[in-house]
Amino acid sequence: MDKKIIFSLLSNVLIAFSVTFAVPIFYAVVFMRNFDCAVFFAVIGICVLAVERILKKLGSGHRRRLPLLSAAISALLVYPTIAVFGFLPFLYFGNLPPLDALLDTISNLTSAGISLLPQDSLYILKLWQSVLMWFGSLIFLVMLVTVMPEISGCFGMTLSLPGKQNFSPIFGQMLIMAQRMIKVYTALTIFSVAIFKFVGLDFWDSILMAMRCISTGGGNFFPARENIYVEYAAAFTMLLACGNFLLYYRLIITAPPPIVKQQGNFFNRGIKYFKTFWQNINRNAKRFLSNSEVKATVLIIFIGVGLINFSIYQKENLNVSETFMQTFFHVISFLSTTGIHLETFKDFSDFDKFLIYMMAIFGGCMGSVTGGVKIMRVIVLMKIAAAELEKTIHPRMVTIINVNKISVPQEIIGRILGFFFLSCITLFVCAAGLSISGLSFSESVGMSFACLTNLGNLPGLCDPENFLNLPSVGKIFCMAILIIGRLEIFAVLILIAGLIARRNIKEW
Repeated sequence: MDKKIIFSLLSNVLIAFSVTFAVPIFYAVVFMRNFDCAVFFAVIGICVLAVERILKKLGSGHRRRLPLLSAAISALLVYPTIAVFGFLPFLYFGNLPPLDALLDTISNLTSAGISLLPQDSLYILKLWQSVLMWFGSLIFLVMLVTVMPEISGCFGMTLSLPGKQNFSPIFGQMLIMAQRMIKVYTALTIFSVAIFKFVGLDFWDSILMAMRCISTGGGNFFPARENIYVEYAAAFTMLLACGNFLLYYRLIITAPPPIVKQQGNFFNRGIKYFKTFWQNINRNAKRFLSNSEVKATVLIIFIGVGLINFSIYQKENLNVSETFMQTFFHVISFLSTTGIHLETFKDFSDFDKFLIYMMAIFGGCMGSVTGGVKIMRVIVLMKIAAAELEKTIHPRMVTIINVNKISVPQEIIGRILGFFFLSCITLFVCAAGLSISGLSFSESVGMSFACLTNLGNLPGLCDPENFLNLPSVGKIFCMAILIIGRLEIFAVLILIAGLIARRNIKEW
């Protein structure tokens, strides 16, 4: 284990986190005219920078390659380190007890969005929640292409796109991948803000909704509920969050053709350039629509919406277009593990709610910021089941599992099976741990499921009140479950294995 690398990685996270304080400071000065509030956030930002300077000094002279155990420890420390500073506004302005403020902060950073603030809380606290959600998902996306491949081998990620992915534990390559994800994530956020502004929300509401939807944080903030176009915008943004950000980057970067010096006048060169640009867009659109994970996502949405609408139409005569939109919105919301639900959600039957909750198990695509198992792994699991069935019928048959015209190595198959098994075991262990706090069976399972999938709220099974009523030990346990669910258990297991195998630490 290289402690200097851990300090260096945490210092990079903190210097990025310090930039986010500009948002509440700007809002407090320009719109609230509350300079005391601005000074409070500025002081916290300065403290973040001071700690970052200390960590950077401690991490100077580190190796250029990231060891496995150091990667696991870094991933586990990221969210608690940010939460030490992020929970202070909730503690000071929100009048929340320390553990409640910390749980709210961890849930926002892990995109669970368990909002423990009262409905009449200051708007700047809701803004700070959104900033934490957005930044937490950005950090997860960066770790997904830098630290997580070293921890889990990035099983499934290499199948989501044709061609080789340049995942590397070398710092230079990690920096390149991180910059790519930051650019795509920021661009999609700005695009989402423009969409919400276009459908009628004011500037700050548009920012809050864009950050909550693109980060899949959700929460209980949803302005202009009577405006159906806001629902359309939210559904579209959450659908974007379900996609593979690596695929987005490849489509965007390959769309503009290279500018080369050509003979002929400017007009002819311009026509040729835009013609090539349009051809590239059409080619990328075909690649996007032919992607196995994209097709599976569309199929899951189609089946979910179809089954729920069929169930509703069997019971009562409703407005077809309205019912379809409400169903589509909730399917997208829970598939993306955003967890936003509208007032009409209470009118759904238990069967409909069960199907909607099941969407959270799938999650989005590999390379997305959603929780859940991820659709690519579900595809591989189904292909494994089909292959085993064929081998049962034809024992001598040699089966090869292909995804996106890529042969799936046995190593990845084993890791996906192990991940699925460990996820089930973790759910049972977490439910058993919460049941010790005095919760009922359904509450324990519901809260464990909500935390592990980073869904946050399951209306009818668990809501913020359930988390508020937990004893102190239960709240700390929920924070641990949220982090474990976000990091997909492997970071914790590798950390435990590394501590046990200290005699072989050079291998880590």
